[in-house]
Amino acid sequence: MKGVKILIIEDDRQDASLLEGMLRDHGYEVGGIATSLPEALQLFHVQQPDLVIIDIFLHGKKDGLVFAEQISNDEDTRKPFIFLTSAADRITFEAAKLTAPFSYLLKPFNELELEYAIELAVEKFTGAPAGMFAMEEKNTIMLQDIFFVKRGNVLAKISLDDIQYIEVEGKYSKIVCSKDKYLVQQPLKLILDRLPAIRFVRVHRNYIVNIREVAKVNLTDNEIVLEDGRSLLFSRRYFDDFMRAFDVLR
Repeated sequence: MKGVKILIIEDDRQDASLLEGMLRDHGYEVGGIATSLPEALQLFHVQQPDLVIIDIFLHGKKDGLVFAEQISNDEDTRKPFIFLTSAADRITFEAAKLTAPFSYLLKPFNELELEYAIELAVEKFTGAPAGMFAMEEKNTIMLQDIFFVKRGNVLAKISLDDIQYIEVEGKYSKIVCSKDKYLVQQPLKLILDRLPAIRFVRVHRNYIVNIREVAKVNLTDNEIVLEDGRSLLFSRRYFDDFMRAFDVLR
Protein backbone atom coordinates (compact mmCIF):
# COMPACT_ATOMS: atom_id res chain seq x y z
CA MET A 1 0.00 0.00 0.00
CA LYS A 2 1.43 3.31 -1.02
CA GLY A 3 0.70 6.62 0.62
CA VAL A 4 -1.31 9.23 -1.22
CA LYS A 5 1.06 10.92 -3.67
CA ILE A 6 1.30 14.68 -3.22
CA LEU A 7 3.02 17.16 -5.52
CA ILE A 8 4.46 20.29 -3.89
CA ILE A 9 4.62 23.55 -5.84
CA GLU A 10 6.75 25.93 -3.80
CA ASP A 11 9.62 28.25 -4.78
CA ASP A 12 10.93 28.77 -1.24
CA ARG A 13 13.37 25.92 -0.60
CA GLN A 14 13.07 26.10 3.17
CA ASP A 15 9.27 26.02 3.08
CA ALA A 16 9.34 23.20 0.54
CA SER A 17 11.75 21.14 2.63
CA LEU A 18 9.69 21.66 5.78
CA LEU A 19 6.50 20.66 3.99
CA GLU A 20 8.10 17.62 2.38
CA GLY A 21 9.40 16.39 5.73
CA MET A 22 6.02 16.81 7.38
CA LEU A 23 4.24 14.92 4.59
CA ARG A 24 6.72 12.04 4.66
CA ASP A 25 6.50 11.84 8.45
CA HIS A 26 2.74 11.39 8.10
CA GLY A 27 3.14 8.59 5.57
CA TYR A 28 2.43 10.50 2.38
CA GLU A 29 4.45 10.00 -0.78
CA VAL A 30 5.95 13.20 -2.20
CA GLY A 31 5.83 13.12 -6.00
CA GLY A 32 8.29 15.97 -6.37
CA ILE A 33 8.84 19.65 -5.65
CA ALA A 34 8.30 22.18 -8.44
CA THR A 35 9.58 25.74 -8.14
CA SER A 36 8.13 27.17 -11.38
CA LEU A 37 5.04 26.85 -13.56
CA PRO A 38 6.72 24.86 -16.38
CA GLU A 39 8.31 22.49 -13.87
CA ALA A 40 4.99 22.12 -12.04
CA LEU A 41 3.13 21.17 -15.22
CA GLN A 42 5.82 18.71 -16.23
CA LEU A 43 5.93 17.00 -12.83
CA PHE A 44 2.15 16.94 -12.65
CA HIS A 45 1.80 15.01 -15.90
CA VAL A 46 4.75 12.70 -15.22
CA GLN A 47 4.06 11.91 -11.57
CA GLN A 48 0.24 11.94 -11.76
CA PRO A 49 -0.20 12.88 -8.09
CA ASP A 50 -3.37 12.31 -6.11
CA LEU A 51 -3.29 15.84 -4.68
CA VAL A 52 -1.31 19.06 -5.18
CA ILE A 53 -0.26 21.64 -2.59
CA ILE A 54 0.32 24.98 -4.32
CA ASP A 55 1.99 28.23 -3.35
CA ILE A 56 0.25 31.01 -5.26
CA PHE A 57 3.27 33.25 -5.82
CA LEU A 58 6.18 31.65 -7.68
CA HIS A 59 9.11 34.01 -8.17
CA GLY A 60 6.81 36.99 -7.69
CA LYS A 61 4.16 35.87 -10.19
CA LYS A 62 0.76 34.33 -9.47
CA ASP A 63 1.73 31.22 -11.42
CA GLY A 64 0.18 29.01 -8.76
CA LEU A 65 -3.20 30.31 -9.88
CA VAL A 66 -2.31 29.69 -13.53
CA PHE A 67 -1.37 26.10 -12.70
CA ALA A 68 -4.62 25.56 -10.78
CA GLU A 69 -6.68 26.93 -13.67
CA GLN A 70 -4.97 24.68 -16.19
CA ILE A 71 -5.48 21.43 -14.30
CA SER A 72 -9.06 22.38 -13.38
CA ASN A 73 -10.18 23.08 -16.93
CA ASP A 74 -9.47 19.56 -18.18
CA GLU A 75 -11.60 16.66 -16.89
CA ASP A 76 -8.82 14.20 -17.70
CA THR A 77 -6.23 15.97 -15.57
CA ARG A 78 -8.38 17.35 -12.77
CA LYS A 79 -7.03 16.63 -9.29
CA PRO A 80 -7.75 18.11 -5.87
CA PHE A 81 -5.44 20.92 -4.82
CA ILE A 82 -4.80 23.03 -1.75
CA PHE A 83 -3.35 26.53 -1.71
CA LEU A 84 -0.69 27.05 0.95
CA THR A 85 0.43 30.65 0.71
CA SER A 86 1.49 33.81 2.49
CA ALA A 87 -1.04 35.83 0.46
CA ALA A 88 -3.64 36.91 3.00
CA ASP A 89 -5.12 39.79 1.00
CA ARG A 90 -8.73 39.68 -0.16
CA ILE A 91 -7.94 40.25 -3.86
CA THR A 92 -5.67 37.20 -4.07
CA PHE A 93 -8.12 35.11 -2.07
CA GLU A 94 -11.02 36.02 -4.38
CA ALA A 95 -8.90 35.18 -7.43
CA ALA A 96 -7.97 31.84 -5.87
CA LYS A 97 -11.63 31.01 -5.19
CA LEU A 98 -12.33 31.13 -8.93
CA THR A 99 -10.09 28.09 -9.43
CA ALA A 100 -12.19 26.05 -6.94
CA PRO A 101 -9.47 24.95 -4.51
CA PHE A 102 -10.25 22.35 -1.88
CA SER A 103 -8.70 24.53 0.81
CA TYR A 104 -6.85 27.82 1.28
CA LEU A 105 -4.25 27.77 4.06
CA LEU A 106 -1.94 30.54 5.20
CA LYS A 107 1.72 30.20 6.09
CA PRO A 108 3.19 29.30 8.46
CA PHE A 109 1.15 26.12 8.22
CA ASN A 110 -0.09 24.07 11.14
CA GLU A 111 0.49 20.33 10.71
CA LEU A 112 -2.89 19.28 12.06
CA GLU A 113 -4.67 21.90 9.97
CA LEU A 114 -2.91 20.68 6.83
CA GLU A 115 -3.62 17.04 7.67
CA TYR A 116 -7.33 17.80 7.99
CA ALA A 117 -7.27 19.79 4.75
CA ILE A 118 -5.77 16.82 2.89
CA GLU A 119 -8.45 14.46 4.22
CA LEU A 120 -11.22 16.88 3.28
CA ALA A 121 -9.76 17.33 -0.20
CA VAL A 122 -9.77 13.58 -0.83
CA GLU A 123 -13.33 13.26 0.50
CA LYS A 124 -14.67 16.10 -1.62
CA PHE A 125 -12.86 15.05 -4.77
CA THR A 126 -14.02 11.44 -4.58
CA GLY A 127 -17.57 12.43 -3.77
CA ALA A 128 -17.48 10.61 -0.45
CA PRO A 129 -20.00 11.67 2.19
CA ALA A 130 -18.82 14.48 4.42
CA GLY A 131 -17.02 13.14 7.46
CA MET A 132 -16.23 9.79 5.82
CA PHE A 133 -12.91 9.45 7.61
CA ALA A 134 -14.35 10.64 10.89
CA MET A 135 -16.79 7.72 10.96
CA GLU A 136 -15.24 4.68 12.56
CA GLU A 137 -17.20 2.20 10.45
CA LYS A 138 -16.23 3.85 7.16
CA ASN A 139 -12.50 4.28 6.88
CA THR A 140 -12.25 3.51 3.17
CA ILE A 141 -12.98 5.37 -0.06
CA MET A 142 -13.11 3.36 -3.26
CA LEU A 143 -12.44 4.75 -6.72
CA GLN A 144 -12.29 2.97 -10.06
CA ASP A 145 -8.68 1.84 -9.80
CA ILE A 146 -7.71 2.44 -6.18
CA PHE A 147 -8.75 2.32 -2.56
CA PHE A 148 -8.01 5.17 -0.21
CA VAL A 149 -7.70 3.74 3.29
CA LYS A 150 -7.20 5.64 6.51
CA ARG A 151 -4.84 4.12 9.05
CA GLY A 152 -4.45 6.28 12.10
CA ASN A 153 -3.61 9.74 10.81
CA VAL A 154 -2.46 8.60 7.36
CA LEU A 155 -4.37 8.25 4.10
CA ALA A 156 -2.93 5.43 2.04
CA LYS A 157 -3.60 4.14 -1.45
CA ILE A 158 -4.00 0.54 -2.63
CA SER A 159 -3.98 -0.13 -6.36
CA LEU A 160 -6.49 -2.72 -7.56
CA ASP A 161 -3.66 -4.34 -9.49
CA ASP A 162 -1.96 -5.20 -6.20
CA ILE A 163 -4.97 -7.00 -4.72
CA GLN A 164 -4.93 -10.80 -4.81
CA TYR A 165 -8.14 -11.45 -2.92
CA ILE A 166 -10.42 -10.02 -0.24
CA GLU A 167 -11.86 -12.06 2.59
CA VAL A 168 -14.25 -11.67 5.48
CA GLU A 169 -12.56 -11.41 8.86
CA GLY A 170 -15.10 -10.97 11.63
CA LYS A 171 -16.81 -7.59 11.21
CA TYR A 172 -14.10 -6.49 8.79
CA SER A 173 -12.89 -7.24 5.29
CA LYS A 174 -9.24 -8.09 4.77
CA ILE A 175 -7.60 -6.92 1.56
CA VAL A 176 -4.74 -9.28 0.75
CA CYS A 177 -2.04 -7.94 -1.56
CA SER A 178 1.18 -9.51 -2.73
CA LYS A 179 3.22 -7.80 -0.01
CA ASP A 180 0.78 -6.88 2.73
CA LYS A 181 -2.71 -7.23 4.21
CA TYR A 182 -5.14 -4.50 5.29
CA LEU A 183 -8.28 -4.58 7.38
CA VAL A 184 -11.06 -2.23 6.29
CA GLN A 185 -14.39 -1.55 7.93
CA GLN A 186 -16.53 -2.27 4.89
CA PRO A 187 -18.72 -5.34 4.25
CA LEU A 188 -17.63 -7.67 1.48
CA LYS A 189 -20.76 -7.06 -0.59
CA LEU A 190 -20.26 -3.29 -0.61
CA ILE A 191 -16.67 -3.73 -1.75
CA LEU A 192 -17.72 -6.14 -4.51
CA ASP A 193 -20.36 -3.71 -5.78
CA ARG A 194 -17.66 -1.08 -6.29
CA LEU A 195 -15.08 -3.35 -7.95
CA PRO A 196 -14.89 -3.93 -11.73
CA ALA A 197 -16.69 -7.21 -12.48
CA ILE A 198 -14.26 -7.98 -15.30
CA ARG A 199 -11.45 -8.36 -12.74
CA PHE A 200 -13.00 -9.34 -9.41
CA VAL A 201 -15.56 -12.04 -8.69
CA ARG A 202 -17.03 -13.61 -5.59
CA VAL A 203 -16.09 -17.27 -5.28
CA HIS A 204 -17.35 -17.96 -1.76
CA ARG A 205 -19.46 -16.12 0.79
CA ASN A 206 -16.16 -15.21 2.47
CA TYR A 207 -13.98 -14.48 -0.57
CA ILE A 208 -13.61 -12.14 -3.53
CA VAL A 209 -10.75 -13.01 -5.87
CA ASN A 210 -8.82 -11.08 -8.49
CA ILE A 211 -9.20 -13.45 -11.44
CA ARG A 212 -5.85 -12.34 -12.84
CA GLU A 213 -4.27 -13.98 -9.79
CA VAL A 214 -5.91 -17.38 -10.38
CA ALA A 215 -3.51 -20.10 -11.54
CA LYS A 216 -5.92 -23.05 -11.55
CA VAL A 217 -9.24 -24.30 -10.21
CA ASN A 218 -9.61 -27.72 -8.63
CA LEU A 219 -13.26 -28.62 -9.22
CA THR A 220 -13.00 -31.85 -7.28
CA ASP A 221 -11.86 -30.21 -4.05
CA ASN A 222 -13.65 -26.88 -4.64
CA GLU A 223 -10.34 -25.07 -4.43
CA ILE A 224 -8.84 -22.08 -6.24
CA VAL A 225 -5.05 -21.93 -6.41
CA LEU A 226 -3.47 -18.51 -6.85
CA GLU A 227 -0.30 -17.69 -8.76
CA ASP A 228 1.73 -17.58 -5.54
CA GLY A 229 0.50 -21.02 -4.47
CA ARG A 230 -2.05 -19.92 -1.90
CA SER A 231 -5.44 -21.60 -2.09
CA LEU A 232 -8.99 -20.42 -1.38
CA LEU A 233 -12.24 -22.28 -0.86
CA PHE A 234 -14.57 -22.26 -3.84
CA SER A 235 -18.37 -22.45 -3.58
CA ARG A 236 -20.47 -24.03 -6.34
CA ARG A 237 -23.02 -21.32 -5.68
CA TYR A 238 -20.73 -18.80 -7.38
CA PHE A 239 -19.41 -21.09 -10.12
CA ASP A 240 -21.35 -19.53 -13.02
CA ASP A 241 -20.28 -15.99 -12.13
CA PHE A 242 -16.70 -17.15 -11.85
CA MET A 243 -16.71 -18.83 -15.28
CA ARG A 244 -18.37 -15.84 -16.94
CA ALA A 245 -15.61 -13.64 -15.59
CA PHE A 246 -13.01 -15.91 -17.15
CA ASP A 247 -14.87 -15.89 -20.47
CA VAL A 248 -14.49 -12.10 -20.60
CA LEU A 249 -10.71 -12.40 -20.39
CA ARG A 250 -10.25 -15.06 -23.06
